Amino acid sequence: MRSWLPVLRERRRYLAIEVEAEDRIRRTDLAAEIWNAQTSLLGDLGAARNRLRVISFDGRFGIIRYSHQRTEECRAVLATIHTIGGTRAAIRVRGISGTIKAATEKYIPQSTLQPDENVRRVDSGLVSGSVARVHGREIDLCPDDRKMTEGSGTRYVGLTSFDLCGEDTDADGTSDGL
Repeated sequence: MRSWLPVLRERRRYLAIEVEAEDRIRRTDLAAEIWNAQTSLLGDLGAARNRLRVISFDGRFGIIRYSHQRTEECRAVLATIHTIGGTRAAIRVRGISGTIKAATEKYIPQSTLQPDENVRRVDSGLVSGSVARVHGREIDLCPDDRKMTEGSGTRYVGLTSFDLCGEDTDADGTSDGL
């Protein structure tokens, strides 16, 4: 199926949420409860226009996608939810963003993104920290020194494998990698 041109696509926004509950909440239970709440509050037509969808949920923090013109309706739907899967719960909106990446970096605590066990680390002369993502030769690093990312609007430092190996360069100025 062919994708739509960007001009023709419906614009989206992302809600970063926090769920406080008495017991562990599953993603499927949260999605079902959101759907039930919006159909009872707004009806089928309003629910279809909202286009609410749970993008990610880890048991406490999550990202919800919705149509960009329906912010008030989506917040109202989340405010009406008081039980999820039979467990008493409250949903708090932490923030709204235009991209998933910005919502994650700004509003979801980093300690939930990176568990302390089994974290890969980089310790070089210039920078040290834990690896958040590796894609080919590109590395997103969460530095131990928070001053490195201060004022940049992100929590990560972008590196390549060439940055880490430094002195090992060939005659043409390229590096052999890790």
